[in-house]
Amino acid sequence: MRWVVDFYNQRRAIVARYDVDAPSAASAVVSGRQAMFAEYPRAPARGRPSLFEQAERIGGQDGSGWIVYRIVKGDG
Repeated sequence: MRWVVDFYNQRRAIVARYDVDAPSAASAVVSGRQAMFAEYPRAPARGRPSLFEQAERIGGQDGSGWIVYRIVKGDG
């Protein structure tokens, strides 16, 4: 099944769109995230994360600032 997955980065104010083949929406997000990090690599770790970064991770946000913005079934 084809999925269109959009990710949004609040820090950079950009949206990245990926078309992926996956059996479910959850696996489409994983595949899309892999493609996104191949195009936009994570910044190198600066040591121990700040309290704010730790709170973001607990809240379900990735420390890189990318979040799933939209996921829809694609054509085909």
